Amino acid sequence: MRSELPGSSRKLRPQKGLGMARIKDKRAPQFKMGGVPLGQRPRDYGYDIDPSDLVTGFSAICTTKLAQGTLIIVDTLKGVSVPQMSDYKDTLSGVDSVLFVTGYNPGLTSGQNTEICFHPGIDLLTTEMVHPLALVKHNLVVMDYAAVRQLEQWVLDLKGEHGIEERVENSPL
Repeated sequence: MRSELPGSSRKLRPQKGLGMARIKDKRAPQFKMGGVPLGQRPRDYGYDIDPSDLVTGFSAICTTKLAQGTLIIVDTLKGVSVPQMSDYKDTLSGVDSVLFVTGYNPGLTSGQNTEICFHPGIDLLTTEMVHPLALVKHNLVVMDYAAVRQLEQWVLDLKGEHGIEERVENSPL
């Protein structure tokens, strides 16, 4: 685009009287180093999700997963390690992907929980990193009570902050 190029926008010569074509400035497309007419421009295609849609999404997904039996709530995920995961092979048979959601951040830096992340199809997220799309993408979601409480508090804060009324009834959130 002409306006994005460096250089002056001063008119190079008078409009009339010289017997030559009219030109505006040296950034015009016909000149060397001139602009590209209707050229490509980098764009950001990202968009923000409305908070009411996030609340509705979390509520609907958690309600559906709970009804299907693919949302499991446990006391804590702090002590889960890979050898213990191998004990649950019968439980996890036929499940392609598992998402563990924890409300306990220091557990992610300890050696026990980080071992889980290196297995294909198993993801470990905190409540700050979880998104409705992550819940939909995984076949089985395992949350600890701390994560459920933090997500409930986050949903209540969003509802109060943006005046969102309850759209999904009987939601675990």
